[in-house]
Amino acid sequence: MQATLLASTDIVAVGVSVVSTLVVVSLLASAFYLLRAARGLRRQAVALAEESDRLLCELDRAVGQAGAEIERVDRMVGSAEALSEAVGSASRLVGGVVAEPLIKLVALGSGIARGARVARGGPEAQEARRARAMSSRTAVGSGGSPPGRRTARRRGER
Repeated sequence: MQATLLASTDIVAVGVSVVSTLVVVSLLASAFYLLRAARGLRRQAVALAEESDRLLCELDRAVGQAGAEIERVDRMVGSAEALSEAVGSASRLVGGVVAEPLIKLVALGSGIARGARVARGGPEAQEARRARAMSSRTAVGSGGSPPGRRTARRRGER
């Protein structure tokens, strides 16, 4: 009986050895595949780091250029504001100096033209004579204020 008992323990020992060997081989294969995957990840990480460095350098250069452009535009806006202020100041100065004499000149020219028409005996001269005649009659007859130019204007408006 002992021989059978020994034989069955030998079979168990051989079975355990085979199973242990299979487990160790599968663990080694898994470790090999994990090591290979880790190396691939490391290569990808290095490539990603290089790409990100390149992109960050390019981004830094673009930000520097944008900053320079913003400064240039800011200078241009400041220059345009100063120019606008100078033009506004000059416009107010010229407007104040020229406007009043120009208005007076236009009024003088209008008065001279009207006086010339009256002197030539145009329609305004006849109306002015009628208005004076009516004002002298009305002032004498009714005691009211003479209509004068208001009447002439009213007739001209109709």
